[in-house]
Amino acid sequence: MDEYKCEVLIIGAGPAGLSAGVYCGRSNRDTIILIGKESSALAKTKEIQNWLGKKNISGPDLLKEFIEHAESHESVRLIEGDVISLMVGMGMNIVSTRTANISSDAIIIATGMGERKEIIKNESGLIGYGVSYCALCDGPLYKERQVYLYGDDKEVLEDALSLHQMGCITHVITKVGFEELPEIAKEVKEKGIKIIDKTEIIEAVPDANGIIQKIKCKPVNKELSEDNELSEYDLNCLFILSHIPSNSIFKKAGIELDENRNVKVDENQQTNIKGVFAAGDVTGGLYQVVFAAAEGARAGINACKYLRHLKKD
Repeated sequence: MDEYKCEVLIIGAGPAGLSAGVYCGRSNRDTIILIGKESSALAKTKEIQNWLGKKNISGPDLLKEFIEHAESHESVRLIEGDVISLMVGMGMNIVSTRTANISSDAIIIATGMGERKEIIKNESGLIGYGVSYCALCDGPLYKERQVYLYGDDKEVLEDALSLHQMGCITHVITKVGFEELPEIAKEVKEKGIKIIDKTEIIEAVPDANGIIQKIKCKPVNKELSEDNELSEYDLNCLFILSHIPSNSIFKKAGIELDENRNVKVDENQQTNIKGVFAAGDVTGGLYQVVFAAAEGARAGINACKYLRHLKKD
């Protein structure tokens, strides 16, 4: 695991996160911007006609300009990773990704709308009780035990090989066909790791103690009926590598959400936890680039104010 330390950690590299990064960079604060696997909504926007000074620009081109602006500050670093856990509100904040631990004095959450719903029934309630988003972190706990990985890209296959090396009894479930997987899938299969393709996990079932016991699956693109029974697999851990339900992770860390599962903030973009701020679509409101950038600027300014008081204390 890589270890990083900074004054401000910004989670998310869309308009809000990059705007916050520019303001932190202008204040010469040691800043890390964490780029998640899920692209910013701006990167998927074909055309922008309401960004002041640009009559017409594509979303990807505008995002590129934002990134270049943030990176122009020597104190700002951009690194890749999805958050899998947070420890906040206890002095130094600790954020973990699948490959790194990052400690910071202040945090700005700018993850965008993110995942609003769990993709598997009971997923959120079983985080830490047999549902994990980091095979490398939690894999050693399941040596000689049944583990399943769920995902469709190269990462899930590489993690399957790592878990096999750790001594886990490893299986992969993927929604795509075997022929659609990266070339490394052949190596995974040669190791004796079973790949269950064209299959979707729909439910994780806990035992009487609230620990995952089995998963229920169905073929992809097939509606369930009385004649179409679910496949069930007993297991000790399910590693979900297709997404990170950030809002559930924030809630588990003690960050207050509203009734729509948006992160609640005050007029300074401050959450209920001192030193933790949020900006942009993750807070709800009007989903516009100009509002996200403005909230990011406010969060960056107030995070720097917080640091000035913190260092003085």
